[in-house]
Amino acid sequence: MRARSGHIKFDKKVKWKNLVSSFRPLFLKFLEETQQLPEDMESVDVLIEENLRDLRNNRKPEGYNREGLMRMIFPISNQVEFYLYGRGKTIEVARVTEQLSRILQKYRLKHTIEWDRLKVLADKKEA
Repeated sequence: MRARSGHIKFDKKVKWKNLVSSFRPLFLKFLEETQQLPEDMESVDVLIEENLRDLRNNRKPEGYNREGLMRMIFPISNQVEFYLYGRGKTIEVARVTEQLSRILQKYRLKHTIEWDRLKVLADKKEA
């Protein structure tokens, strides 16, 4: 499957704080699968802790919006959701999104996956 973005939308009952236990494995899997895991794990631990602090306070986390092939973005919205956006191979976005979905299933976090739902990308395709 080819996709530029994979959107994970959680059930209405899921709150940000429900993601606390799954976030570390989810984030590490994202970095590992996208080959963005730095050698210096200390910086990763700081980034994870900053995101966990937000989640514990039931707030939207920062995610991973760094320069790279793929990003994990938590959009500003009233819903608990995030999406992966890739600038490289479109097949990778689908594969990584599915991998992260499996982790969420292990933690029994009800969610759905939608593909290519970014308005900016949709506009570019139509042009």
